[in-house]
Amino acid sequence: MGVRDAKAYVGMTCEITWRDRMGNTHVTLATIEDARYVPLYGAYLITDVEDIRLDQIVAIEAADVALRRAA
Repeated sequence: MGVRDAKAYVGMTCEITWRDRMGNTHVTLATIEDARYVPLYGAYLITDVEDIRLDQIVAIEAADVALRRAA
């Protein structure tokens, strides 16, 4: 996923599935505040919970879609 793709989710509450450095999969429900390239660190998804590197993201789904799927 690139920064341009991630910018489509800015302002939305999403369910983000991502992997950490150890390869463990995490799911975070967060409001996406920005997506940007940070020099020396790479591309990041800035959320109200934590910042996630774009190359670690497995999937992003809007929260309303995820809730309907779970019901």
